[in-house]
Amino acid sequence: MQLPSAVEFDWPLRGLEEADTVFTQNRDGRIVLEVHHPIVAGVTAEMVAWWFGVYAHLKVRVDGEVFGAFNLWHPRDHKYLRRADAGWSGPLKPGDRVALSEVYGPRQEYSNKETVQIVRLDRQGFGLRAIRLGLTVADLGYAFEDAPDGLKVSTRLCVGVANGWTKTLINQVFVPLLFDEKKTEAWMLHNVQEVGNWVNFLPALFERRAQGDLITWDGDVQS
Repeated sequence: MQLPSAVEFDWPLRGLEEADTVFTQNRDGRIVLEVHHPIVAGVTAEMVAWWFGVYAHLKVRVDGEVFGAFNLWHPRDHKYLRRADAGWSGPLKPGDRVALSEVYGPRQEYSNKETVQIVRLDRQGFGLRAIRLGLTVADLGYAFEDAPDGLKVSTRLCVGVANGWTKTLINQVFVPLLFDEKKTEAWMLHNVQEVGNWVNFLPALFERRAQGDLITWDGDVQS
């Protein structure tokens, strides 16, 4: 479910210069993107662990409009997030799969539509893995830790395959095409903005989590 186009959130978005970023290319051709975020004030590891457990099915009512929590996380870039497994119930857990769609970049020119598996979800981290034809092609992990003034967060994305007969072809040919310099910078900025947005809504939602799968919150929204 997407945000209604008439709704805008008056939230400042963090810039890439506010985070520490590292780009590495392994000897086997895989690329690793790391983002070390500035402290997220007012947010705790408990909140983030709860968030990743519910963000695929939680709905939020803001000023009478109901939309998916994933869209709240980045109203401009996020399109949808839904569970990919039949018969699910309750919060997400390792082994569950989700399907997502998002766009990013200065002109929204980059897109990502993927079904990924959750490989970690606890109060220290959250991990997603993209698997195609039995091969892991991407790993995305968040590490978080409580600090005196908020939450320390780092993100690590590894793109490419570690083994298999297609490793050289994928890592040396397709990975550089899929993640050139401009797309790498766009993804890093998108991730910085996602994490930075937690300060704007996550404490309020966590405080109201007893409301269940539909939370009513009159946030700072302009119609």
